Amino acid sequence: MKNIPVKIGWETIILIAVPLLFPLYFVFTDKDYIPLTILIPAIIFVSILIMGISYRIIGNELIIRNSIFGSTRIPISDIRSVKKTKNPISSPAPSIFGRIEIIYKNGSIIISPKDFDMFKNELLKINPNITF
Repeated sequence: MKNIPVKIGWETIILIAVPLLFPLYFVFTDKDYIPLTILIPAIIFVSILIMGISYRIIGNELIIRNSIFGSTRIPISDIRSVKKTKNPISSPAPSIFGRIEIIYKNGSIIISPKDFDMFKNELLKINPNITF
């Protein structure tokens, strides 16, 4: 089993944090603590979503765990190509920059490994026919 570290981009954190932290203004200025009843669970939920993303290579499969939304298992022999992308579509890729699209037999998926070269080398060990 090989764990592939996930890249969590600062831009994603900012895009999520600003709207979530905006209600703090009312907590401090109006002494209104009701927004905290929404804010704290929202922060916990978003943290679970982001921290629950993982990528693993087990045997000949790439397993992409998408937090509470389940897992995608891709046989590495089915992967045809991997290319860098800036596609902002929702995916198990908690980074806007450094995303890659994996095109395989039954579709495609976007992920964001922390170390692209290490990820690439691990895939090529199993399937040298993948194009990058």
